[in-house]
Formats: sequence, C-alpha cells, structure tokens
Amino acid sequence: MNIQKTLASLMLLTTIVVSANAQPSRQQTASQQATAALDTIIKATPVPADSFSHAAGIMLSSSLQTYAVQRMNVDPAYMNDFINGLRALPDEAYAKKMMAYAAGLTIGVQNQKEIIPDLNRTATGKADSNYVVAPIFIDALVQGIKQQDATVNGQAQAIVERQVAYQSQVYQYANTQFLIENGRNKDVVTLPSGLQYRIIEKGQGAVATDTSTVEVNYEGKLIDGTVFDSSYQRGQSAEFKPTQVIKGWTEALTMMPEGSTWELFIPYNLAYGEQGNRSIPGYSTLIFKVQVIKVKP
Repeated sequence: MNIQKTLASLMLLTTIVVSANAQPSRQQTASQQATAALDTIIKATPVPADSFSHAAGIMLSSSLQTYAVQRMNVDPAYMNDFINGLRALPDEAYAKKMMAYAAGLTIGVQNQKEIIPDLNRTATGKADSNYVVAPIFIDALVQGIKQQDATVNGQAQAIVERQVAYQSQVYQYANTQFLIENGRNKDVVTLPSGLQYRIIEKGQGAVATDTSTVEVNYEGKLIDGTVFDSSYQRGQSAEFKPTQVIKGWTEALTMMPEGSTWELFIPYNLAYGEQGNRSIPGYSTLIFKVQVIKVKP
C-alpha cells in the first residue's frame, strides 16, 4: 500500500477533469490555458476534510484487508482483533512490546505444529510420540535465551546427538530385521544386490533398457506403512529413464516386462542411504508398488 501514490493519482485525475471542463478556445495560448485552469481550481469548492478522510478510508479499506490477510497472515476469523489493533494508536514503545509478544506467539504455534513433532520424529522415529516434554522444552528455550542455564551449548548438543545416534541404530536394526523376515516369504525373491520383489501381476511386454523411457504408476511407503509418495494419489502417472532413479528402481525396471505390477522392497543402500531426505529417514527400507504401464524406446 502507498497512500501517497494513490493521492497523487487522484490529484492528476482532478486536474485532467477540471482542464477538460474549462474548454479553452483554440486561440488561447498555452500560458492562458494554464492560467484559466488554475483560476478554475482556485475558485472551486474544496472537499470538506471529514468527507475526504472518510472517502480515502473507504477507498483503501479493501486493499488493506487483502494486505493484512495475504501479507501479514491475519486469519479472517480474527479480523476484529486486527481492527482493535488498528484503532489503538499506541506509542512506539507499546507497539514494539505488542509486536514482540506477537512474534513469541508465532513461535509458540510453530513449536506445537512443527518443531516439537520434528524433534519427536528425530528422537523416536514418530512425530506423534510424547518423548519431547513440551513445558520442559519451552522452559529450556527461555533459560537459554536469558542465559540462565548452566548447561553449556556443547553439552546440550552432545545429549541430543546421543539420542539421535541411538534412534538411528534402533531404526537401522528394525529395517534390517524387516528385510530378513520378508525374505523368508515364499513369494518374495531376493537378488544378490539385496533388492527384494514380489510379483503381483505378470507382464508380457517389452523390458526397459537404460536408454528406454518407462511410464509407471507407483506408491512408496516406509516399513511402518507411512506413504511418502504416490502417483496413484496424484492421479497422474510418471515417466523417466531407469538411470534417473534410485538404484533399487533401476535394477527392477530393467527386469519388469511392460504390463507388470511388482512390489519392491529396497534396502537403504539401494535407496537414500544413511542420510535419507526430508520425508525419508536414513537407513530406510522402501516398499514400492510399481506398475509398468508402457516401455518406450
């Protein structure tokens, strides 16, 4: 919002309208025309201040509301609270105090919705666990900000890293055991690379090479059933070359005839490794249902 630009535009429009209404003759010089227009403006009746103030507020209200919602993230359900703040006209110190309070509220909401669930996931593998005790965590944040805790940052980091390492070992063990148990199923084939697969539907078509383009539908999940990606849910198949995907997919796609549907069980070393990515923890075994729709040369 720039009220100065808005007012400048209004003044320009007024000048144009008044000049047009003056209707100068062709014989008038430019100087005479300008003088006549100026005389007309000076003799015109100005808008009363209260009327102008009201009109300007009405004119800018819609853009202000849009700005508050879209740029300042004001929930429309709490627009009355925004209005109360707008009417308050506090001094600068009080305004800074309230803005600091609002910033603290914002972080408080992020703690509940994002930060604590992320810490739980890191520490236990489950975002909805109660491992992180919220009041203790928040008190520690406050103590750290105020420098009131004797636990130095290095010691705190060591404690956190110890739990993260422990959980990583637990998670790696669970994924390894899953593959061991899964490999005992009679309908599961285990390849020398460690890739496991189960044929759901046999295909009779062409088999892709490294240079082929393969159209597939797929759904990927972790061993606890968490779905992290699905073309079925998006309602749109995907296309790529076997060399453009993780190693487990590359090996499987160059074995699956067109028309096949397999269930793949991919060890972490053929997937996203020890580090994982944002949605997939390190050491994750990935379970994919893959349907080869078309193999294109």
